[in-house]
Amino acid sequence: MLIEKLLITLAIVVVLIAIVAFIVANRKIREKLKIMKLKSLVAFHKDEEAKKYALKLVEKYPKNFIAHKMLAELYEKEGNLKVALDEYIRAADLDENNFDIHFKVAELLNKTEKNEEAIIVLQDILRTKPDYVQASKLLGNILYDEERFKESISVLYDALKYHPTDYDLYYGIGMAFTRLNDFQKAKEFYQKAAILNTYLYNGQYTLALIAMIQGELDEAQKYFEQALNQEELEPVAYFYLAQIAILKNNKDKAITYLNLALELDKKEIEKRIKAQPLFIGIEDKLVIPNESRKIKITLSEREQKNNKYLEEMFMVVTSLNESKLTSEEGRNKDDEQYQEIEQEEIDKEHER
Repeated sequence: MLIEKLLITLAIVVVLIAIVAFIVANRKIREKLKIMKLKSLVAFHKDEEAKKYALKLVEKYPKNFIAHKMLAELYEKEGNLKVALDEYIRAADLDENNFDIHFKVAELLNKTEKNEEAIIVLQDILRTKPDYVQASKLLGNILYDEERFKESISVLYDALKYHPTDYDLYYGIGMAFTRLNDFQKAKEFYQKAAILNTYLYNGQYTLALIAMIQGELDEAQKYFEQALNQEELEPVAYFYLAQIAILKNNKDKAITYLNLALELDKKEIEKRIKAQPLFIGIEDKLVIPNESRKIKITLSEREQKNNKYLEEMFMVVTSLNESKLTSEEGRNKDDEQYQEIEQEEIDKEHER
C-alpha cells in the first residue's frame, strides 16, 4: 500500500515536471519565433515596425540579449545614439563575455563624446582579450584625439605583437609620432604602412611632407608623385611639386605644376600661392581657370588635421631657415663693411 502511494506520488511529480518543462519549452519556442519575426522585419527594411515590435519584446523578455541588441541597432541606424547606447549597455550586461557588444558600447561612447568612459571599456576589453585589434585601434585613436600621443603609441605598438601586418597600426603610430615632432620615427612607421598598403596615398603624402621638412627634395618629389593617385591630394601634391621645381631652379616646370593644381582646386591653390613667397615672379604666367572640379573628401578628420600640422611645421622650418639665411647675409655684409673700413685705415697709414 505504501509502495503504491509512493508510485502515485512519483507519477504525479513526473507529470508536473513534464508540464512545467513543456510550458518552459513552449515559452522558449514562442520567444525564439518572435525573435525570428523581428529579424524578418529588419531584413525587409521595415525599421519602424521592427522598432515597435522590438520594444514590446524587450518589455516582455527583458533578459533577451538579441532583442536588446537589435533594438540598439535600430536606434543607431536612425541616429538616436544616446538611446542606442542605453540598449547596447543592457545587451552587454546580459552577455559579459561578448566582446563585440562591449566594443559597440565603447564606439557609441566615443561618438557621444564620452571618451573617458570609452577608454575604460576598451581597456577592460584589452585586459581580457589583448588581440582584439579593433579595440586597440579605437583606443589608440581616442587617445590621439585627446592629445595623449605617447599612450596612443603604446596601445598601438602592443597590438602589433598580435597583428604585425596591420597597416592601420603602423599608420596610427606614425601619426602619433608626427604630433610628438619625432619625424624620423614617424617616417619609419609611415614607410612600413605604405609597404603593407600601396594604396595608402595619404601615407605617401605625409612621407613627402616629412622629406620636405628634412630638406630631402628628391625623396619628397618621389612621394608627392605617388600621392597624385588620390583625387583629394592631387592639387596640393602638384602645389608642393611646384615648390620643389622652384628650389631646383626649374621655373617652367613649376608653372606647369601650379596650373595643374589651379585647374583641380582653384580656391585652395590660389590661397596657397599668395602665402608662398617662392612663387613671386611667376604669378603673371599662371592660368587662372573660371572654375575647378568639385573634390570628394575621403580623408578622415584626423588625417586632415595631421596633414595640416605637417604643412604648418614645414612652413615653420622654412621661415626659420629664411631667418637664419637673412641673419648670415647680414653678418657677412657687416664683415665686408668692417674689412673695407679696416683696409681704408691701412691704406691711409701707408700714405702717411
